[in-house]
Amino acid sequence: MDKNFNAEQNGAVIPSVNENSNLPTSEHTDESIVLTNKKIGNIMNQSNLNTASENIVDNASVDVNQSPVEQQGNITPDSNCNALSNPTTPVPPIEYILCGTYLNGTKAGTIVPNPNLKEWDGEPLKEDVVYHRNKMLGLPECTIMENRNSPSRAKDWQGICRENGMTNSALYVSAKTVKDAGLTPAIYQRDTKKWWKIPDDLLRKYYSRYDANGRGAGHDLDLDKAMVDPNYTPFDFTFTFKTFESPEQFFKQYISTNLDVKKTTRSELLKYTSCRNTGSILKSYYALQTGGFVAKAASYYSIGRELTKSDIKKASEGQDINVDQEVVDCMRDILETYKSVFSGAASQKILKGVPLAVWSCDTLKNTADKKAMADKIKDKFSKMSPEQLSQLQDAKGVKGDRTKTTEIILIGIFNEILNS
Repeated sequence: MDKNFNAEQNGAVIPSVNENSNLPTSEHTDESIVLTNKKIGNIMNQSNLNTASENIVDNASVDVNQSPVEQQGNITPDSNCNALSNPTTPVPPIEYILCGTYLNGTKAGTIVPNPNLKEWDGEPLKEDVVYHRNKMLGLPECTIMENRNSPSRAKDWQGICRENGMTNSALYVSAKTVKDAGLTPAIYQRDTKKWWKIPDDLLRKYYSRYDANGRGAGHDLDLDKAMVDPNYTPFDFTFTFKTFESPEQFFKQYISTNLDVKKTTRSELLKYTSCRNTGSILKSYYALQTGGFVAKAASYYSIGRELTKSDIKKASEGQDINVDQEVVDCMRDILETYKSVFSGAASQKILKGVPLAVWSCDTLKNTADKKAMADKIKDKFSKMSPEQLSQLQDAKGVKGDRTKTTEIILIGIFNEILNS
């Protein structure tokens, strides 16, 4: 039998075996494949992979009347890994372990075991239990192919979770439930950048993650490092398992999980920090919002620019937000004039809207003498004619014409008032 082969099953490339090595190889030679081969070696607990690989393609040696799990027991009878050798545990045949992301985990450690990692014990997942993925390596898991692209977000999520931890646990479900709901349970093969769909006869063996895919991809990167560095501690990825009365019930919850969740705005996040940072800048911001100002307008009048993620983080840690104090002082001074000028009900949209705040701030920043410009703005707006005020109140953009939006028309009128 030729020991150099690359079998392909349902789109999954089965690594070949090199005559000079006991580890599977493929036509790829990048570092991810090298690392993957190390992972495979750990999964098999240093067993003879040449023999195991021959059993992959030599189907004559396997009783076709046996179940996939029973076949797995025949293929690796001498393995010391209970999760792989015990035919009573729900583990797929060896050829399906040697595919894609290789179950996103391996036996703890590489050259030296990593004490932070542990293999899955082979017990089926249960509800109402919080599992720790670092202690579940080798669990047959997959994701939903129709979900958002998690590999592209992996690096960001890895950093976020390492810094802040998991804010809530991921959610897992039976892969069969996913398939019955009309979705596609699959494994993303990071080495080939292709998807491997879970075959129907293995659906009951696999668990599918249906929430926290980005965090899961980030944890894959953390596990990669933990595999080769026994001193590295990956972040604690927690998850729970859930069963559903029907595939339809699961589908509704899956859609709700991804559609019905409203993203928290930056202004809302800053409100959460008020109990930890009660500085004057934040007080002004909260007061303006309470008074009906649009969040972005309140931000420009309070800190002289739009809020950033860095601002929110600093505020949540009780730190001061960096601002151009001269601009902030001028904006507050100008706002007092605006409040007296646009006091009528018809003018509230102008006063509390974004265009006036942004225009005022930009005008100040584009001049060397900001105090003089602030005085000029106050003077011109306090003396504007009734016709100009009416123009502002009635300003309306032209639908479908990006050159004549309401904001552009308002800015034009602001400039006319300033230069009149």
